[in-house]
Amino acid sequence: MDFSLHMFTFVLPIMFGVMAAFFLILGLRGILTKTPYLLSNRWLLLVMFVAFLPNIIVPLFFEITGMALWNWLNPAIFTVVLVMMCFALKGYAAYGITDTTFREALLAALDKLQLPYEESLSSIRLTSIEADLQVAIQPWLGSGIIKIKQREHRSLLAEIVAEMNTHFSLSSGPIKHITFIFYVIMGAFMVIGGIGMLYLFHYGW
Repeated sequence: MDFSLHMFTFVLPIMFGVMAAFFLILGLRGILTKTPYLLSNRWLLLVMFVAFLPNIIVPLFFEITGMALWNWLNPAIFTVVLVMMCFALKGYAAYGITDTTFREALLAALDKLQLPYEESLSSIRLTSIEADLQVAIQPWLGSGIIKIKQREHRSLLAEIVAEMNTHFSLSSGPIKHITFIFYVIMGAFMVIGGIGMLYLFHYGW
């Protein structure tokens, strides 16, 4: 078994394990606590980094003969995609929410922090500090995104999110269970995939 194959047998099961743990934690947290919550997208970015890492580094260990461009193209593509996701995955993701519960939690957090605001279709203007909260919600999926446009106020966004999570934990509002069920199913598939990889590498070859 050459070195590149050794890399696959080591890296791929770890990749599946990390992704399975992430999805199961997302789903089981909501199912067990029976409350929506928000989580930093940095965790999702970390999981995507783990998922893309084999596609970036493993081809570099193959012998480069005659088709050097193809050997470097795959890592280059995944590196560019990962960098793009670093810019796209900012802010916090909401899980298990409805449009009503998300709005109630957000406005309650702003009131608790004594932040005056003006609402528009997809953003909330924090008038006292001249900052803009950008919000996107997918009620049918029970998910949403909240981020702040001005980078210097990211610590304030963390405070707002903490207050929203507190509101969710104390509220008895509706919850979208489909979100958590989806992540549990995805985690189960990743577990099966990881076990399948281990079996293939140790018994199939």
